[in-house]
Formats: sequence, structure tokens, C-alpha cells
Amino acid sequence: MHQFKRLVDNDKMSKDHDSIFDQLKMAVIDEAAKQHHWDQKAPDSLRVIQLNALEDRSVPDKNQWDLAIKFMETFLSEKLEKSEEQMRELLGPSLREQWMYWKSQSDVQTSRRATAAELSKVLQVNKKPRPQLTVDELTAARKNLQTRGVDVDNEFIRETWFHVFRLHFLKSAIECAQMCKKSFYHYQQGYSDTALECHDVVLFWRIQRMLHITGNSLRQQVMNTEGRRLEKEIKQVLEDYCQDKEKKERLLTGRRVQLAEELKRVRQIQEKLEEFVEALNKEK
Repeated sequence: MHQFKRLVDNDKMSKDHDSIFDQLKMAVIDEAAKQHHWDQKAPDSLRVIQLNALEDRSVPDKNQWDLAIKFMETFLSEKLEKSEEQMRELLGPSLREQWMYWKSQSDVQTSRRATAAELSKVLQVNKKPRPQLTVDELTAARKNLQTRGVDVDNEFIRETWFHVFRLHFLKSAIECAQMCKKSFYHYQQGYSDTALECHDVVLFWRIQRMLHITGNSLRQQVMNTEGRRLEKEIKQVLEDYCQDKEKKERLLTGRRVQLAEELKRVRQIQEKLEEFVEALNKEK
């Protein structure tokens, strides 16, 4: 319906635009929007199509492989940018920014920066860190911070670890995607001669393919089914409005409409006069 309203708005900008029908057009669009509902079977059919698309786990060619990697890199880069911005807000201005822009850190930001620096050591020791800190890692981080005069509770450390781990995870995933760019041959061979695995690329290919098939299905649904149903509903609304005198008087307004009504009354009066004159002539 937004598309219909956009077409009406664009039509108002044309030189040959006739404003007399503007209110009628918008009223018909709003009424048809209230009456129109998607086919109840469409969501179930679309769900089956999506599940079938996700079941396919075999990337067919190098071009699809490259598109999946590009999709993966774009998605992860957007997430990384947002995560870095959140981390900057949590840590506050760096030492350089404090000197150059006369900014300062709050007490919470100072504690957060010290906690993030301490937790970064966990990433250096553990090549495959977990989303949740173990009890030993949590205890060690808290004691190390206390020795540096930073007193924070376990929940504060967990919150900081969430952001530290997310940044590490996104950066690692982007690096993996970049390494997988030239690994389509190894993927076809089943990674038999390499330690590199690109299962995430396959996952993003499945998601991308599902989105593409979903878009095509929705487009066909709109063009072949919903469009025809909506056209019938709009015609029905117009027919109902034609029978409703009150709506016509309310929606069709303006000087031209008034003149048309006056001309109609003049014709009716003229017809009555002609009938009267004709009757007088017959009496004579």
C-alpha cells in the first residue's frame, strides 16, 4: 500500500495532475488496505520453501562461494563496527584523546578499561576462548585487578568479557572468511589436505540462498496472487463508493464539483421548462 501512496504522491508532481480525485484515491487505498489480507496458506508454503533451501549444504561453484564470503564479510564488518563503537563508549576516551581533546574518563570507564586490559590476557593464553569465563578465570581476573587497586564485582567482569569476547570473535571470523577466499578447491575435496575449515562460509551461503529464494517467492506471490486480489478489492471499493452519495459528496469537492452540480441543476430546470412549454403548445 505504501507503493500505491507513493504513486499517488508522484502523480501530484506531474503537469497534467487533476487534484479533484486526490481525496478519493487516498480513501480507496486506505479502505482496500483494511480489507486486504494475505492468503492464509502463503506463510506455510513460504516456510516449506525456506526449510528446503536451508537443507542444501553443497555450494555449487566458485562464484557462489565468493558471493557467500562477500556476504559474510559485509555482515561481520557491520557487526564489528557497532561493537567497536559500543566498546569505545564503555572505555571512554583514550590517553591520546584526553590530551588532544581535553576529555576525561569517568570512574566506571576507568575500571572498565582496566578490566578489559586484564581480560585481554585471557585471549592471549587461550587460543579458543569460551563465551563465558570459567570460575578460575573469573577469580584470577578479579584478584589481579584488586592488586592494581581496581575493585569490581564478578558481574562487572562478566559484562566486560561479553564485549571483549564479541570483538575477538568477530575479528577472528573476518580473518577466517578472508583465508577461505582461496579455499573452494579444498572445500570440494573435503579439507582432506588442509587444517582450514570454512563451515561458516557454507552457513552464510545457505542463509543467502534462502533469502534469495524467499525474495523470489514473495515477488511471485505479490505479482501473481496478491496483486490480482488487491485489484479486485479496489474495484469493489470503488463500486461501493459509487453507491454511497455521502462519501461522494465528502471526497469529491472543489469549485469544479460545485459548478458541475450547478450545471446539473440547470439542465434539470431547463428540461422541466421545455416540458412545460411543450405542454402549453399542446393545449393551444
